Amino acid sequence: MSQVLGKPQPEDEDDDEEEDELVGLADYGDGPDSSDADPDSGAEEGESRKRPFIFPRSVKCCWCTAHKCRSPDLWNTSRACGVPRGWWYLFREGQSPIFFLDFSDPFSTEVKPRILLMGLRRSGKSSIQKVVFHKMSPNETLFLESTNKICREDVSNSSFVNFQIWDFPGQIDFFDPTFDYEMIFRGTGALIFVIDSQDDYMEALARLHLTVTRAYKVNTDINFEVFIHKVDGLSDDHKIETQRDIHQRANDDLADAGLEKIHLSFYLTSIYDHSIFEAFSKVVQKLIPQLPTLENLLNIFISNSGIEKAFLFDVVSKIYIATDSTPVDMQTYELCCDMIDVVIDISCIYGLKEDGAGTPYDKESTAIIKLNNTTVLYLKEVTKFLALVCFVREESFERKGLIDYNFHCFRKAIHEVFEVRMKVVKSRKAQNRLQKKKGATPNGTPRVLL
Repeated sequence: MSQVLGKPQPEDEDDDEEEDELVGLADYGDGPDSSDADPDSGAEEGESRKRPFIFPRSVKCCWCTAHKCRSPDLWNTSRACGVPRGWWYLFREGQSPIFFLDFSDPFSTEVKPRILLMGLRRSGKSSIQKVVFHKMSPNETLFLESTNKICREDVSNSSFVNFQIWDFPGQIDFFDPTFDYEMIFRGTGALIFVIDSQDDYMEALARLHLTVTRAYKVNTDINFEVFIHKVDGLSDDHKIETQRDIHQRANDDLADAGLEKIHLSFYLTSIYDHSIFEAFSKVVQKLIPQLPTLENLLNIFISNSGIEKAFLFDVVSKIYIATDSTPVDMQTYELCCDMIDVVIDISCIYGLKEDGAGTPYDKESTAIIKLNNTTVLYLKEVTKFLALVCFVREESFERKGLIDYNFHCFRKAIHEVFEVRMKVVKSRKAQNRLQKKKGATPNGTPRVLL
């Protein structure tokens, strides 16, 4: 569910639930109808107030102490202020409190990795987000308004992939001296920079270079991805030439700055075909620590079942989180996506009970589609969010019993892989709660309340 960042909820909510909003991130621009307006602040209705983005260079710390600083040691934590753990809390005289996540806090380890969508205005960032994660028709994106707030898309509540997408307005200058850009990139897994291929991209390349170099100084583990977008309006030769030119210029700029070690990945994308889903699949795969294990399991499965190609799909977003080692053909991927759509649509019509109870995708979900080229598409449910889609020759599909038995073994192995992951996560949460009760940081230093 797409959300605008705003004020966190009281701590009596479930510890495992993510805070929905973040004050200061959403309300960067002027606006009288701010959802986080403080009724005691004395602001008149309709008054335009400008709020800081993340935190400004000069703020008055909690309880309005006299010093002006940027040192985290002098800020009150959630423990002192009674707000959800993992949040810092700042005051500015005459304004509402500012809440933001602290990624250095030992109790904020449950924060999901972020994917940042950046680029110039009207480059297509919001359209990408809506098409991939909201199933919006590409034609409907023509009526989307320009983004003027930082919006967070938490996709882990409705699909297998576990991360957040932050859509940044193109007009915001993140590197203004009054903003701390380190807070933006800390905890970020991937940075996607969208370039409009049908526009003059010199300014976009300059912004790309500035963004990448500063982000790399903060976090060397960020994956930098460049989407050369809106290529549906270009000829095949023009696509190749545009990609070559952008690739060459971007890497030359990095080489001139002595940053050859930074790796940029380039993708030709369009919301009018499946290229955007394939590009996002490759971005997400880099954030999945179990990827080598999943690929190995798929290789073993297809080699013992006579299957030509297999994908492990996230059903909601149609992102494939893993595939076997054979090359991915675009047409094959498109057929798999279309099959998932067909299965879900038919299940919504015929698979639900008379009272509408049930879900269109469950443990009983399976489908077989025979193509006119002696190829069979075979879909099986793996988990409530994952589906295995296979390409099988008709002669190999005659041994369906063998395929089903091997799939049972594969499915069991997949569940074991993620059971281990869940045990690690639960152990980490229990350790964090224990540290919180002791009121100490990992090195044993007691927390001092200001």
